[in-house]
Amino acid sequence: MKKILQITLIVLLFSGCSTLKQGWKNFTAYYNTFYNTKNYFDEGLEQNKRQIPPLNPLVPVRVHHPPTNAGHDDFEQAIERGSSILLNHDESKYVLPAIAIIGKSYYYRSEYFAALEKFQELQTLGSNTEQKKAILWQGLTYLEMENYAEGIRFLEVEMELIDDWDPSTLAEIHAVLAQLYTKSGNLENAITNLQQAITALDDRDMLARAYFLMGQLLEKNGIDNQALFAYSQISTIRTSFEMEYHALRKQAEVSRRLGSYQQAEYLYRSMRRDDKFIDYRNELLYEIARTLHERGQTKEAVRTYNEVLEDQIQPPSSLTRALTYYGLGELYRDYEEDYSLAAAYFDSAASQRVDSDLLPDNFRAAELADSFGQYADIRRQISEKDSLLHLAQLPPDELDEFVAELQRKEMEKIEEELQRMQAEQDQLIVAEEPDSVIDATESTEFGFLNINSQTMLADASLQFQAIWGDRPLADNWRRRSDVSGSRFDQIVIVDEDEEEIAIEEETAETGIVPTIDLSAVPFTEEEQQQMVSEIAELHYRLANVFFLSLDMPDRAYEFYQKVANESEDQHLKTMSLYSMAEIELLNNNYNAALDKFDQLWEINPKSVYTRRLAGRLDIDFLDEDETSEEKSVHEEFFELVSVRDTTLTADRANELVRLAGNGIDDTQRALLLFEAAREYMTVAKKTNENHDEMVETWFQLHQEFNDKQAELAMLQDSSQVMLSDTTLTETEQSYWQAIADSVLTKPDFSEHYPFEGAYWDSTRSLLERIETQFASSQLMPRVRVLKETLQKPETPEDETEMAEEFPDEDAAVIEDVQEAPDCDEIGVRMDYDGGMESFMGVITFPSWTENISMRGELVYLFEISPDGTILNYEQMSRMDRSGIPQSVENAIDRLLEFESTGQDGPVQCTLTFPIDL
Repeated sequence: MKKILQITLIVLLFSGCSTLKQGWKNFTAYYNTFYNTKNYFDEGLEQNKRQIPPLNPLVPVRVHHPPTNAGHDDFEQAIERGSSILLNHDESKYVLPAIAIIGKSYYYRSEYFAALEKFQELQTLGSNTEQKKAILWQGLTYLEMENYAEGIRFLEVEMELIDDWDPSTLAEIHAVLAQLYTKSGNLENAITNLQQAITALDDRDMLARAYFLMGQLLEKNGIDNQALFAYSQISTIRTSFEMEYHALRKQAEVSRRLGSYQQAEYLYRSMRRDDKFIDYRNELLYEIARTLHERGQTKEAVRTYNEVLEDQIQPPSSLTRALTYYGLGELYRDYEEDYSLAAAYFDSAASQRVDSDLLPDNFRAAELADSFGQYADIRRQISEKDSLLHLAQLPPDELDEFVAELQRKEMEKIEEELQRMQAEQDQLIVAEEPDSVIDATESTEFGFLNINSQTMLADASLQFQAIWGDRPLADNWRRRSDVSGSRFDQIVIVDEDEEEIAIEEETAETGIVPTIDLSAVPFTEEEQQQMVSEIAELHYRLANVFFLSLDMPDRAYEFYQKVANESEDQHLKTMSLYSMAEIELLNNNYNAALDKFDQLWEINPKSVYTRRLAGRLDIDFLDEDETSEEKSVHEEFFELVSVRDTTLTADRANELVRLAGNGIDDTQRALLLFEAAREYMTVAKKTNENHDEMVETWFQLHQEFNDKQAELAMLQDSSQVMLSDTTLTETEQSYWQAIADSVLTKPDFSEHYPFEGAYWDSTRSLLERIETQFASSQLMPRVRVLKETLQKPETPEDETEMAEEFPDEDAAVIEDVQEAPDCDEIGVRMDYDGGMESFMGVITFPSWTENISMRGELVYLFEISPDGTILNYEQMSRMDRSGIPQSVENAIDRLLEFESTGQDGPVQCTLTFPIDL
């Protein structure tokens, strides 16, 4: 019995030692490594969560937050410490938790293949609960790897193999499946899995995001009523402020789409009144304006849109500004049918710098700005030509009366300008203080009355003459009416040769009769017919803009009909009838399209458009011998070329235009029209004996002006240096300041324009026709260069008229540029080695600029933080978005910073980037 007791005690002793030994291993493994492993992982996870990007309601949200770029060092430490457990404490109970942490650390470091291996290892070695968690994390890893098909297959197979899922983990797996199906485009299955997930998700943030994702997917499927319910459920969950805000906005947005405008407006106004959303008041005001817009309350919508733009307390962001301009453009397009104003608003929307991911899918500001800009330009040309035709058809007495009225208005403008010049002269005052004369007499440094200082004497003389002029030394010289002949009593203007011409006041008061230029009025029948043809061509271009660019086929049909009924150009009529048939086919009006085919057959049965429409209508079309037609055109062309020296050039040009109408394809027609344009140029040169001299003068005048600009620029650079000299006298400072403030106005060279006359007009008309009808032709580079060379110069009156076409918002933008100080003036300087010249030198401009010469400048308004960081910037100059502004902005984003401003808050200033290509 005693022996049995001893054996029992020994067994118990050994058993206790084994248990004690395992407990000791667990203890040392935890405090030596696992504790630190878990701490490093938790710190990395906290950093990772702090970098989660803001919620973008325009793209499907993630129920599980994706990894970010933060916390990588801590995750690396967690991987190293966890690996030491596997090596040094492989018998402890922390091996499987260490594998889980290592896998998650790889996941958050975006090392997905390594993460997948660890989760697979955990699934193989772990317990039932750990296996389920490993399956969940493998699904998330497949999602991040964008291996959506494999992720779906894996999760669905594993879900079938395991029966005893705990509800929370299974709900998360359904959420992961929903995200995988969303990415793969299977929205039905995604919605089904989300419906299963939201019933058992424990995490409030995940649950709110699952409801939000469900609302987004239901919206995409057009099930707005259920989407509205999904968004409304988020308000019952305690979730983040950001999620709450976007869920409420989505409720209002979907209500608006369902036609519940009153409910939508109520939600938006309630949010604006809530202090919790005070930072979003401007955005919510835009949504209210959008609701009024879609409700049809256009006047209230315009007023509210303008309130958004004019908010000084909370200025709109670039995104809100872009959406507001876009909304105004839609209003003026759809309700007011003011397409010129719509073009300006769309252009303003397109000029805002906004991440494209933040814009709705239907945001086409740049495209619409270009299309409506074309419309505005064509309408202006049509209006101008219609007005000229109207003037040409007026009776002589009415025309004389019209010209007299124009002269009267011009005379009033001139007299107002002369009076302004006189008023400015009369307002000059002596800058000296009242006692300065006494001080001058008592001064001994320069003698009595400063007789020993030539600079001060000259300054005093100018001040005297500014008030009294250079009247002769005679009795009663202070009375202007008693003396005359003073050049200071005359208004002086400078002519084009920079010679001063004095205008007596009596002349200004009686009026200067201006000359009204009537050279553009088509008085002859031939000129009127030419202008009617040009108007028809413009109407055709306008129809193309409506049909091809603006997607407004009904408006396009009206103009195609007008061209088909009124134009005498067979080719224009043919193209218009074909386009009308296409519109009828779009509207499923087969019989109406067949009528257009019959009209085409009567006008031009051999036309390529007739054959093309026959194919569209499934009509058996009997082709004639196209080879003989092509040969005939070639033969006629070479016959014209062979008699080039004996045939009148104008007749050859007319024949070439006729041949172009019979061409078999667009390539041949474009080439014939271009040859006709060249023939018109030749006859235009021959009809003017002084043409070569005029051309030389034209280009010489422009070159001289460019040289003067360069010279003034050099002087202004010198003036900046001189003005920094504190030893300059007041006169010297005034001199250099006047140079610094000088602005060189480009003279009106229009009277020297050498490409004036009927034949030059015909040349421009043909080039315009090629650009309109054959835009894809290989001749287009040559056509554009020639067209630009022959383009008529704009007069100051033209510029005034064009300026009046832009909306008040554009004027406000210009005013903002004028009010904002220059960065250099307020001591805010760019922090870039070598300054502006070096910065412009590193910019890579588009390839199309390599073979051109261009000068200009880009002006940007910057918002700069106290440490010199650029918070925001906006292009203020009106240079087209042709690639040059984008190149400069790319360099700004990558390279540009400013020196510290020394201010307490952000400052705004303008910076000019010179373009010299």
